[in-house]
Amino acid sequence: MFKSLWILFFLLISLISIQSCSKGPLGGDHAANMAKLDKLYGPCNNPHRKIIGRDARMLCEDKERAAGPSGKTTNPISITSFAQNFNNGGVGSNYQGLAINPFLWQASLGILDQYPLKIVDSQGGFISTEWIMENNSPNQRCNIKVTINSQELVSNGVKVKLICQKKTDDTWYNESTSYTSEENDLTLKILETAIQIKVENELS
Repeated sequence: MFKSLWILFFLLISLISIQSCSKGPLGGDHAANMAKLDKLYGPCNNPHRKIIGRDARMLCEDKERAAGPSGKTTNPISITSFAQNFNNGGVGSNYQGLAINPFLWQASLGILDQYPLKIVDSQGGFISTEWIMENNSPNQRCNIKVTINSQELVSNGVKVKLICQKKTDDTWYNESTSYTSEENDLTLKILETAIQIKVENELS
């Protein structure tokens, strides 16, 4: 009797395992079901996805914001080749169909070129750096997020957000400090650079 129950239990586990992988004997489709749950809850809030840790959730939410209505982010681009194409007069070919201002976009890439980038999404108008750390402050890190929300070169067409964290007992916590002044300085630099790029483009 015990042996029969054990065999039955083993068969049940095997059936569940087969069912969870692609299409199983009961017509299940794991990928399709997960996609439906993503639509219902959102990819970052889907309880069936294992998103562990605050950093992983923040990255998921950043990608979700960058994806826009399509739900897909574009592939990362080479900032060096991007700048070369721009300087060679390739603005029109690079920005066809772009929903954001090309000069604000190029200026944002130029300002953030000194930092490693995590997300670069031209269609969503969203850029996020990796965590930036200084050698003399190993327990603090920040990242920079830039969002471009206008097709026109206007002062409110770009938004900069700094998010900083401090480490306590090997755990990173978001700081409550506001970095409004630094955010405004970066925004101003992007706007000034964008105007300069536009002028140079018109004179060329």
